[in-house]
Amino acid sequence: MSPTSELEAAPPPQWALSAMAIGQELASMPNVQAGEKALTCFLSVPTGQYLGPLMMAGAFMAPPKIADPCAVVGETFRAVSFDGSSQIRDMDVTLTEEEFFGDIQNMYRSDGYLRSTSHPVLRLPAGVPDDRTRKVLADRDWEEIRRQFRKLPKGTARSAENWWTTHCISPVVVVGESLEFVDLQRQTILERASHWIDPRVLPVLEYSKPGTQNRERVLHHPYSYLTIDSARISTWLRGFRPRLVIYTSWWAYFRRKISAFAGVPTIVIVNRRVSAADIAASLNTYHDASVHLAAAANFPGSFGLRLEQSEVLVPDDADDVAETDHVDSEFGDD
Repeated sequence: MSPTSELEAAPPPQWALSAMAIGQELASMPNVQAGEKALTCFLSVPTGQYLGPLMMAGAFMAPPKIADPCAVVGETFRAVSFDGSSQIRDMDVTLTEEEFFGDIQNMYRSDGYLRSTSHPVLRLPAGVPDDRTRKVLADRDWEEIRRQFRKLPKGTARSAENWWTTHCISPVVVVGESLEFVDLQRQTILERASHWIDPRVLPVLEYSKPGTQNRERVLHHPYSYLTIDSARISTWLRGFRPRLVIYTSWWAYFRRKISAFAGVPTIVIVNRRVSAADIAASLNTYHDASVHLAAAANFPGSFGLRLEQSEVLVPDDADDVAETDHVDSEFGDD
């Protein structure tokens, strides 16, 4: 992969197109339930630089995954949605109609008032922290989101509120080390090669708030960066199904809790410059020849691909670490 200066070249190089294509293809696959098989893609590359943000850009082109809240009429439950003003919030929602898809009609309690909403609603898994109702966006943030929405192609979404909400409650999650470096790569791509990115995705990728690195604020942002430990210790994350999970290194994947983000299509970036990681990934994964990715047809010669399907475990509180929990700096992201 070429240095930063290549980002300014047009058209996008094949490695960038391939990164976006595989992100979109995996994110387009459905999330599966316990007992079914989920796909993990191990992408072996000479360097992982820029791949994470480009895969995110591709993933946001995939349809959002917003599960039916599975409630009965009259039931009140904890959910996350647009609050009718300017925030993505957790709130108590009472179902008033059975039809969730199409025009969603719920009543929810906000600041003592009952209002109706047609915005997408996602039921929160058990164990989500209670203190998630404070403001996420300042007024100027929401004005910028509205301004960006008005630049999108006509028909992108019914409204800025719906467009933003669907991305926040069906986010992309990136897990690893050196997450500040991953975010710097995102900024570099936007500064030097925004023409690579679909216009419908640019406003989402341009969004940047400190809360994206706070594990307690997942589902309040269109993407989240989680450290290896934060993804392991938050048990409620095991009941959460994002659009796509990207592990920035073999070590991040190796140390995961097996039931974390279970059933979600997953990409693991294996950096060949870290030889121990590449060797370990080769020894601990297998290639499932029954799976074929359309994105792989145009992979550059420097990309290697291993695909694995594994059965999804029932989420629980067991200490289900993939392997013995030891520290080995040889598996880093750098």
